[in-house]
Amino acid sequence: MSAQGLFKGLAVVIDDELAQAGSEIEEIIESIKGHGGHVVGLNALPAADIDFQNFSGAAFFIMDWQLHVIPIDAETGNPVKIPSQLAKQQLNEKVEFLVKLKNSRLAPVFIFTNDDPDVVKDALHKFAHLYQRDQPSHIFVYSKDDVLKKGVFVVLNEWIQSTPSVLVLKTWEQEYERAKNSMFSDFYSRSVYWPAILWGTFDADGIPASDELGRVITRNLFSRMTPFHLELDSFSDEMNRQQKSDPEAYRKTLLQVLEGERFVRKEGLHDDSIAPGDVFKDGKNYWINIRPDCDCVVRGDEGDLDLYLLKGARVSNGEIAKNLSVERGNFSEREDEVVVFAMYDGASVCFKLKEIHVLPWAGMKGNRIGRLLAPFLTRVQQRYAGYLQRPGLPKIPKAAMPVDLVRVAESAAREPSVKANSDEVPTPAAMPAGRSSILIDREVIGNIVAAEKRGDERAGMDVLPDQGVKGQGEIDSKRPKPE
Repeated sequence: MSAQGLFKGLAVVIDDELAQAGSEIEEIIESIKGHGGHVVGLNALPAADIDFQNFSGAAFFIMDWQLHVIPIDAETGNPVKIPSQLAKQQLNEKVEFLVKLKNSRLAPVFIFTNDDPDVVKDALHKFAHLYQRDQPSHIFVYSKDDVLKKGVFVVLNEWIQSTPSVLVLKTWEQEYERAKNSMFSDFYSRSVYWPAILWGTFDADGIPASDELGRVITRNLFSRMTPFHLELDSFSDEMNRQQKSDPEAYRKTLLQVLEGERFVRKEGLHDDSIAPGDVFKDGKNYWINIRPDCDCVVRGDEGDLDLYLLKGARVSNGEIAKNLSVERGNFSEREDEVVVFAMYDGASVCFKLKEIHVLPWAGMKGNRIGRLLAPFLTRVQQRYAGYLQRPGLPKIPKAAMPVDLVRVAESAAREPSVKANSDEVPTPAAMPAGRSSILIDREVIGNIVAAEKRGDERAGMDVLPDQGVKGQGEIDSKRPKPE
């Protein structure tokens, strides 16, 4: 790998000393150019009303913190103190630029300064939506003098190894650019009119040509992207430390990340884009569209398009505790339902499969909250398809079941039960002595299976241990005496 590492491309440098020969920023720029990079220099912050899309091709930004010339007192030779109001205005201008840049182009920003780096970090830390001092950030503050001593690309590549989000961003960007160029070059070699040709076929089919062309490009681009190597094991210790220090805070953060993996909120969707996986919320009810992609195309008035919706509701804390298997890492679902974990705002949602609701898009579009993505959507659709095709089988006769299992089940049915409400699950200490549930000892099951494999005539009869049934209190079950 070259000295540039993940920082190949165009560097935007903002510093008021660009034109000063021998200045520190000039040395940094020469170092970038010497390693094959290219630089666009600005001697002041861009105007507040510029189009930030013009920075979309930049690989990274270097910004001086002190962008205004500080006058020197003629008598003392010391810098003149800047009025507090002016200093505040200058700080706000820099923060406003950084926020707009982040919203348009999330790229590394390196603030190289002659000031004390801690002073700069403290100033930025006041704007928590932009920078948090104790957290990895896309903004990196470093002394200009130290940059020159170590080398600009050494500093940059050391920093990125401690910032996982930017490390993944830059690694992915390089692979994306390769795949994008490959795809468009391939289509271009086939015909320079390829977009118009596809547009015509979509238009003739009566579907939104712009939306469908975008889907074709996305599918091809995804197929051309090869797996890229990332190594994030070095962050495991920090993740473990965070989890142990505050498990609940870590869990909330993890739920937010899981939502981002499987769900796109409405702000990230085009208003006119309709697709399977669209989720709507009306009061406490959730609705998910499972109509096939090709049928979610508006060919006339949008009021003519019907959605095929499954109705769902938030899974309560009690239901999560009851049905979520810690060992398997998934839910125990009934045949007529499907659960999407951590779908929206940390909530898991259970969709019922018994009924499908046909409702118009025009009446539902205002309630859309986002879209569930594959493979989570795929599982919902497959579960519904399987439910529609389920065969009707007769129940297994009790007389055909192992006698001891039947006896245990009947004993459990006679015991009083305790029902947990929607958000509370009784602990063993809170359960009445009578019993709330019956658990069959694994030894019972093992003995029954072993007996059946041996072909014993009394399989399931003579296999219970002395205490084969356990509950809040031990329930003795005596071994049947052979005749």
